[in-house]
Amino acid sequence: MRFPRATYLLLFAKTEEGIQKAAEITSETLQELGLEVAMEKTKFVNFKDDDFDFLGFTFEHWRERKKDGKKYFVAKPKESTWKDFKQKVKEKTRKTLTLNKKTWIERVNPIIRGKVNYFLTLYHAVEENKRHGQESHCFINACRNQLFDIDGYVRRRLRVAMIHDHPSQRKGHAMTTKWNNEFFVRVGLIPAFWLYYEAQYGYTLENYIQYMKDKQKVKSTSRLAKMKERGQEYYTPERVRKMQYAQRLAIY
Repeated sequence: MRFPRATYLLLFAKTEEGIQKAAEITSETLQELGLEVAMEKTKFVNFKDDDFDFLGFTFEHWRERKKDGKKYFVAKPKESTWKDFKQKVKEKTRKTLTLNKKTWIERVNPIIRGKVNYFLTLYHAVEENKRHGQESHCFINACRNQLFDIDGYVRRRLRVAMIHDHPSQRKGHAMTTKWNNEFFVRVGLIPAFWLYYEAQYGYTLENYIQYMKDKQKVKSTSRLAKMKERGQEYYTPERVRKMQYAQRLAIY
């Protein structure tokens, strides 16, 4: 039987004595298989109070829900994972290249799909436990804001990259209006937010587009209300002119 060079394990027990016993049994079993435990990489954690990282994920300790007192814990991608995500997208969207839309999309989609599919490891683990009759207390959807941020970052990178192939395209508001979220979905870009939740709930891309439109309306309404409270005018003649011009460009 062949094993990978490094095998990572998580052991759980309800008491300190229990985890020590589990560690001893595991160590003995590994030795029988010709493997060794790397003690310098072994860590004992009291999950009632402490968090820990494991294989690219952060597991946040037990807590209680306010509404009913039920216990749960949070598992989500590590902060460094998001930085790596953006770095990989950045490497594929260098401004020095002149490519068409299709090629740009083909460069970033595999990165998005690969990262999100890895994030979904948590979801698949929870579902596997359910199939074996084990109730899950793990909350895995604590990364929605990071997914939104990644999608926004990808669109910003693509807008700047695509301008070389569209030198007549105006920048600023005109650019973000014409090359908006829906535009990128229509030309084939995979939204990380959609891909993550589609696997769990079966949302369609049309569901996602409408959701983003509704989200933008709520955001705009909130912005207008705040400006009104401060006595500021939002729809100035200059702003209206730019918005109308941008809308005329938003045809694709």
